[in-house]
Amino acid sequence: MKKIKKYFKEHPSYWWKVPGIILLLVIAGCSITIDSIDQPASVNGGDILPVTLHVTINTNDVRTAKFMVAVLVPKVWKAAQNGVITFTSDLTSGDQPMTVVPAGTPAPNGNGLDWPTYLTQKIGNGGNLLNEYEWVAFYSNSAYSVVGNKTYTVTVSIRMKTSVDNLQFKLGYCVANSSDGLSDPQYYSSYFPGCFRVNGEGDLIDFCNPQLAVVDPRTSLDNDIVTVSFDGGVAPTALDNASQVYLCVKGYLTSGDSITVCSQNADTKMESLGLNRWRKDIWPRGLFHLNEEQHLARLAYYFTDATGTIKVGYGGGADPFTYTFKCQ
Repeated sequence: MKKIKKYFKEHPSYWWKVPGIILLLVIAGCSITIDSIDQPASVNGGDILPVTLHVTINTNDVRTAKFMVAVLVPKVWKAAQNGVITFTSDLTSGDQPMTVVPAGTPAPNGNGLDWPTYLTQKIGNGGNLLNEYEWVAFYSNSAYSVVGNKTYTVTVSIRMKTSVDNLQFKLGYCVANSSDGLSDPQYYSSYFPGCFRVNGEGDLIDFCNPQLAVVDPRTSLDNDIVTVSFDGGVAPTALDNASQVYLCVKGYLTSGDSITVCSQNADTKMESLGLNRWRKDIWPRGLFHLNEEQHLARLAYYFTDATGTIKVGYGGGADPFTYTFKCQ
């Protein structure tokens, strides 16, 4: 101790740094963590997904702020309308309600970004491979005051109604507060439990695994222009060395009939994007030359080489990729 006093006596300019050092130690003592999560591996389409977060908050200073919980979900779930989040804690009595933070509301210390944008930029998308996800943030209805040198436990109850869609998705969760936001890793905590399954209706929408083929947009009618993409870079296929790739597609009509378009010509030739990636914009009604009474229910398609003898389907195998037409 005498040596320390002697050092500061000999270096008086360092004394001004002491308050900053003390402040740093105090701030560093504040933290929030998601310790564990209770989430089922799957639910049936249209059911309620029940999730429980177990959270610990440690603080060394006094502050007042709202509690924030955010969820990363498929857009089709419409979690802002269909999600209900409450929590209990050492600091409160009974279930505490939370309300969706309106889109466009600036997040604290987010340089003007709203919570969904800030969360995507700071934390990411959990590894989901389709760009149809969203972060939805909730604030506690009340602000709460905490004291220094205190540990609080919080149990968050999340109830989200899923859509009827058949999908796999990597859900994500984040907790923070309305004062510090995501300004420092100690002030927030995120958790990604892994791939979650909804056993629903229609074609599998797989956010978790690399896709050889994608139709964009995911929901459309047969009169909409859609883009069919083939990404041979995600896995080896029989078309790895093909200089040209064509679309071979069967359209199933609502009447029960079907029409096949599988000639290697300008109507089915795909555009090369490089690195063994290909795409084709199609107008389904025009491609199949439908009349006013005919309507498509779904597609089954392959990718072929210029000879038509090599076909690549789902998983690189013999089964076709599928796409069902439906409204949003």
